[in-house]
Amino acid sequence: MSVGWLIAAAIVLFIVLLLSGRVVVFFDHNGTLALKIKYLCFNIVKHPKKKKKTKSSGRKVKKKAAEISEESGSEKSVKSAEKSSNKKTDKRSSREKSKKKLDLKSLTLDDKIELLKLALSGFGKPLKKLLKRVELSHTSIRIVCGGSDAAAAAIKFGAVNIAVGNVLGLLDSFFTLKELDDMYITVDFQSEETLYDVYFEARLSLFAAVVGGFGLLRAFLRLNKTYNEKRANAKPSKAA
Repeated sequence: MSVGWLIAAAIVLFIVLLLSGRVVVFFDHNGTLALKIKYLCFNIVKHPKKKKKTKSSGRKVKKKAAEISEESGSEKSVKSAEKSSNKKTDKRSSREKSKKKLDLKSLTLDDKIELLKLALSGFGKPLKKLLKRVELSHTSIRIVCGGSDAAAAAIKFGAVNIAVGNVLGLLDSFFTLKELDDMYITVDFQSEETLYDVYFEARLSLFAAVVGGFGLLRAFLRLNKTYNEKRANAKPSKAA
């Protein structure tokens, strides 16, 4: 086998390894937001950038849950993370904003409605396939509900349970939701503060992202062609 074939095989193998790698999003919110996006061994996004050892509400959740579980006779361990966040704002260029405004102003209300219908019908299937390839795992939800009085705390406890169930059902319909690692929702009638600790990891292979991106691009080109044809056919009818 020649050296050229060996180099070509090495390049193909390297591309396959890159595409088989997964982009992982680590989300942790326990009063402060901690977010990290990682691909292979590289950290793409990390927020906050600097870790400070501060007393977080996650520790409070653990303490409250332990106290309530001891009183009720049940034992359950609660893991908390100690992270602080720095405020970070996303910047957008004024050129992109001006372009979007001009595009929207140039369209009539009927054009906007028609474009929305075409977008929903065109992007629905490829977008749903792409989102379904996103795997949500290691999900942990720990919430201790409080209120100004016992009645308010009980009402909040019921509302939180309903909200969490609805959110999990919604996530499962769009993404691939794995079995939860931990879910602990309780009520503390002696506290006015509601403490929460939410953690999950989202995974998507680069190959699936590339395939999904091509699907969305094809849907966009088809949508653009259909929209231009409808506008071209509508002009003669208006003139007549």
